[in-house]
Amino acid sequence: MPRTFRPLAALAAALALASSAAAQKPFDDPMLERIRKDIFFLASPECEGRGIETKGIDRAADHVAETFRAAGLKPAMKDGTYFQPFVVSMSPKVVKPTALALAAGDAKTELKLNADFTVMGYSAPGKARAGVAFAGYGITAPKLKYDDYDGLDVKGKVVVVLRRTPRYGEKGDKRFDTSVARDDDSPHAAFAAKIALAQQNGAAALVIVNDTSAAGKADPLPAFEMHVGTPDAAKFPVLFLKRAALDAVLKGAKQKPLDEIEKGINEALKPNSFALADVTATAEVAIEQKKVNCKNVIGVLDGSGPLKNETVVIGAHYDHVGYGLWGSAGGPNAAGKIHYGADDNGSGTTGLMELARRFGALKNREGRRLVFIAFSGEEHGLDGSRHYCKEPLFPLEKTTTMLNLDMIGRTKPVSVDWLGLFGKKDKLVVYGQGTGDYFPALVAETGTKADLRLFNVKASASNSDNHSFYMKKVPVLFFFTGLHAEYHRPTDTPETINVPGLKKVVDMVEAVAKEVTTRETPPKYATVTEAAPLDPSNPTPAPSGGPKGPRLGVMPSYSFEGSGLLLEGVTPGSPADKAGLKDGDVIVEIGGKPVSNLTTYMGVMAAQKAGTTIEIVVERNGKKVKLKAELK
Repeated sequence: MPRTFRPLAALAAALALASSAAAQKPFDDPMLERIRKDIFFLASPECEGRGIETKGIDRAADHVAETFRAAGLKPAMKDGTYFQPFVVSMSPKVVKPTALALAAGDAKTELKLNADFTVMGYSAPGKARAGVAFAGYGITAPKLKYDDYDGLDVKGKVVVVLRRTPRYGEKGDKRFDTSVARDDDSPHAAFAAKIALAQQNGAAALVIVNDTSAAGKADPLPAFEMHVGTPDAAKFPVLFLKRAALDAVLKGAKQKPLDEIEKGINEALKPNSFALADVTATAEVAIEQKKVNCKNVIGVLDGSGPLKNETVVIGAHYDHVGYGLWGSAGGPNAAGKIHYGADDNGSGTTGLMELARRFGALKNREGRRLVFIAFSGEEHGLDGSRHYCKEPLFPLEKTTTMLNLDMIGRTKPVSVDWLGLFGKKDKLVVYGQGTGDYFPALVAETGTKADLRLFNVKASASNSDNHSFYMKKVPVLFFFTGLHAEYHRPTDTPETINVPGLKKVVDMVEAVAKEVTTRETPPKYATVTEAAPLDPSNPTPAPSGGPKGPRLGVMPSYSFEGSGLLLEGVTPGSPADKAGLKDGDVIVEIGGKPVSNLTTYMGVMAAQKAGTTIEIVVERNGKKVKLKAELK
């Protein structure tokens, strides 16, 4: 920070400390004080940001379970506990002793990971120590009368190939593959095709190098994460190498520089493949994929009367991103720091516990069964709620409503009308109002009584646990007080929580819950085709960089280890739903392109266009079924 701004920084820090001290001051109101205490415990260093891989999340789970017990909720599990266990597979990562060394004669070069080379997400773990062969672009294309492997024996060797295709970017008849509209569409350009061909020819490992068109000035190395999720793509190590590192080896082997070799292939459109005499590559790839034991915390209040066999779920996720080693929005400097997650979602979990206390204290309560669920694994991909919907403790067909609390601790006053003529009220966003027929009237009535400025959204919103239930045709309402600058950062601390505002949201949810548990007729489920805005109360645009191309409307299984894309849910009213896709289907082909996993699925869908009809092949009950989906 420039020196001239230091006094302002000091003043800001002093004000922040003063605000923190005021926020930590106990409330005279016992209800506000217990809410404050819950928030400060869940977002304390002791709970370590409630990352699913930390011990701190177990402390948080125990706190929720003890609160349920003290409130009079019954343990939901048959073993007498409040914990529903499940397993989460974390994203794989490259670990030590991953290494690559190239030796030309007596000269050996140890290359630096993520500087000189990287491991591709296609790679399998393993070792290779062998001679090296350069195989041009790694292409065999009989129809184009081009074969980089013709006359080249690569069995047991480390094969080096160029990215893309010859003459990449050329136009007209000069192009390498004129059968496709774009060079990127050529099947010979795909990483997977180069990997498969190297394996077929018996290579021990594959090293890919940027061609000139991909290298530009920076010669970038693709991140391992870009192609993770393709465990069947390679059975050997797959590495990506800087051109300069390969040039050093070529020089040691008394070969031409890579630029000249590449230029010669492109001009003549003839392969120039050769073994590198006296060159040895030693490669090792180590990949770690942890499996983490997680648990939902579930407490039950039995119903009574004629509606007792029906269920209303009230939920909130209690996990967060721990030390920010994944899922952080704070940039590289935030990694390793506790991301306290006070608003996300210590606030919703606190609201859930407060509602458990209130409903647990009611004597002779009549109406539907109430199931209180603190979900884990939400930040990793709605894992806890998806698991519950896969293995529900009470039938989903008799679950009439799901109420979700996620980030309800940062409400602030906003204008009641767009001109600001009628004062301000604390804001609250309520998603899912179109999923139940009487939800809009109910939300409006309870919101008025709670003195809140409501932002109403028909759609369910797919980024929180309500979506898992909506996918199973359960009407949902999702309560949310808006995005803020501390989202997924270490600065989401308990001092920033608006405790009285949080109580006001809980008051409204309590009123909604009483109505949906006692009204004789349950809400009639409806699908909503329009997309949910990220935050209708916040004019800040949604972050870019999401999936490209039209949406099919499926919920994939992230733990499926077979070939294809296993579906755990289909969005009602979506192109997938209208095409006839079902839970349990495994997508193996889209538009004639094979789908081997989530990564290839995303790649295939990114190439599709809205307004077209595509053929989808799924495996269902051991048979292949062809379906047609009209994309929007």
